[in-house]
Amino acid sequence: MTSAHLQPQARRDDEVEAFGASDGLPALSPGRLVDAVIAAAPECLQQGILLQGIDWARVPPGRVNAMLGDLGSRNVRLPGWLARALVVGGHVLPADAAGRLSAELQALNQLNGCSGSADERRMLASVHRRLCLLEERDADVLAAAVARLHALGWAEEEAELGLVCWDAAPRVLTSAAAALTAHRLTLPAARIRLAGFSTTHTLAQDLGPAFAACGWQAQVGEAGFGDGLAELLAPAGDADCLVLLMDIEGFAARDWRRLPDEGLELVRERADLLAAALAAYPERAQCPLLINTIPSAPAPTAGLLDRQHALGLRRAIDIVNQRVLEAAARSGQVHVCDADLALAHVPLARQTDPKMWFYGRLAYSAAATRALARSFAQAWQTLKRGPLKVLALDFDNTLWGGIYGDDGLEALACGTDFPGNAFSAFQQECLRLKGQGMLLAGLSKNDPDAISVFERHPGMVLRAEDFTAVAIDWEPKPGNIRRLAAELDLGLESFLFLDDSPHEREAMRQMCPAVTVPEMPADPALRPLWIRGLTATWPLRLTDEDGRRADMYRAERAARSLKEGAASLADYLAALQQRLVVEPVRRETVPRAAQMHQRTNQFNLTTVRLGEAELGAMLDERSGSLALIGRVTDRFGDHGIVIAATARIDGDAAEIATFLMSCRVIGREIETAFLGALLVELEKRGVRRVMGAYVPTPKNGQVRELYPSAGFRQASADAERTIWNWTIGEAEPPRSAFVTVEWGS
Repeated sequence: MTSAHLQPQARRDDEVEAFGASDGLPALSPGRLVDAVIAAAPECLQQGILLQGIDWARVPPGRVNAMLGDLGSRNVRLPGWLARALVVGGHVLPADAAGRLSAELQALNQLNGCSGSADERRMLASVHRRLCLLEERDADVLAAAVARLHALGWAEEEAELGLVCWDAAPRVLTSAAAALTAHRLTLPAARIRLAGFSTTHTLAQDLGPAFAACGWQAQVGEAGFGDGLAELLAPAGDADCLVLLMDIEGFAARDWRRLPDEGLELVRERADLLAAALAAYPERAQCPLLINTIPSAPAPTAGLLDRQHALGLRRAIDIVNQRVLEAAARSGQVHVCDADLALAHVPLARQTDPKMWFYGRLAYSAAATRALARSFAQAWQTLKRGPLKVLALDFDNTLWGGIYGDDGLEALACGTDFPGNAFSAFQQECLRLKGQGMLLAGLSKNDPDAISVFERHPGMVLRAEDFTAVAIDWEPKPGNIRRLAAELDLGLESFLFLDDSPHEREAMRQMCPAVTVPEMPADPALRPLWIRGLTATWPLRLTDEDGRRADMYRAERAARSLKEGAASLADYLAALQQRLVVEPVRRETVPRAAQMHQRTNQFNLTTVRLGEAELGAMLDERSGSLALIGRVTDRFGDHGIVIAATARIDGDAAEIATFLMSCRVIGREIETAFLGALLVELEKRGVRRVMGAYVPTPKNGQVRELYPSAGFRQASADAERTIWNWTIGEAEPPRSAFVTVEWGS
């Protein structure tokens, strides 16, 4: 470039200097310019100029404090946008200004004022939890909080908050990289095989933080480009889970030279190939499959007719999705993540990036890929740990508006008019969760007669009998929830606690950290939709037992009352009139048998976690395996499928691989009767020698004596397991005089 090309710019610079000189303006450095703007802050606010362009992270705290003092002396109120900018920039606002901040900004303001001492770390634990529980996430605020935690040296909190907000503020993956890496190394591994019909590399990267946020260290192995069908038909054998990423352009792109009906028929053929591969997958793989539906297209190909005409892209998407959903309905090994639900917070126009599609065959934008990764990780978490089991509910201002003890029955808001209709809708959502298998528990600081409100108030949707357990008194709720957990024989990690009071929520988090305590919206109108969005309540699969769980627990409690009033254990067991129906596991009962294997901890001799694929493979008589379940009824009701066992048969020898039972029927000799039935069935199959193992865990000590009490002889023992043997024909199989055993058809 010649000097002639530089002259116009030089002339402009000269003109600027001359212009400034002619107006008598001093030449200001950037720092002096910022100082001048801050000094004129009241005037700048009135004019709406200049302050918006300042990087407040670079301004010294003393200068900010002087500006705030100047604004206060002139009675100029600090606007919300400037307050936010100051706090995100790392400054501390005084109490009068901080009180007007949002919850997340108040938390960040407190962190900004920390020096990093151990005492402050303990005191601000609740502030950190509040940031982690935010539903509405401000990416800038959360990223600033992660950076502040890093500066304080609080690596554990930095990693936790970073994983909470990584998808909303992906820059924290870089700023908190060291803390996140250290944290992920402490998590249990999940070997993920990833396949799709377009490029999956960005999803592979995002599965790491997504799984870590759910408590797992994802070890991701990618299949070849476009190998989705091949992975279904020939699954890798060393994975814990296969994730299959679906997209319409990669899976079934349309050729618009073809006639409409011909093009749609090709889509159907492609969808049928996918359906056949999904049907074959459970027979070829021992690990679950997570697959997404194809989301709505960013633009139609047939306008308003897109969902009904042969040219419509939405119609093609519906065809493919229907095949996926049908496959999931047939096999519990296939789990579907609803893409439209996962991407609900990403605007439709931003779910794809056309340039990246043409450049690298990336089907989804960066934001959409992060959302899908989070959905896959949440599905995996639910699959491994199951949804929460108990919904513990406050009463006053949670299930109804008002305070029963102060306002009286008539003043309570619940019904058809606002705001009572919002509380009524919330109660409907609680009923919905009850129908999906969650137990409802009342947890209210009230006089005991508060339970009568559900019968006496005409607007109540819930009834007293909908609550499986209640704790209504003036005792602290953390202690009461522990009592309810013992009463229901469930761990605190099974509980979801909802209360309108921030103080009660914080007390529960402090005293019972295993309980899930989300931040509940203050506005009752927001709560019905909010509770639907709690992923901890989302089931991946529903069984008949899930819908009847509350009735089963009610029958169990009635049996417990009978036991307390019985003169002896024998009298109690005889009065129960128990009936055990034993039958082989069938295709329709595989989901329940797998559910028990995944969730049962206390009465479980080996804690081998068989899934639907392993149990389904045992249905083939050629497999050399036996899988049995038992249904129990008594005088108080139907307990459903509560006991299961599997055995591997090799000639005249068999090994009891799993033996487990629901805690609801422990201590009623069901296990003795079922073990006897298992031995009888093995004898019918030519077995003479039976081996069973007890593998101790921190939770299954109560089953240590099952085999010796039934007459098995000890063969060996070490710290890891005890082996017990039974020889058929040497003694009568164990039985119970208090359990009538029948074989199902």
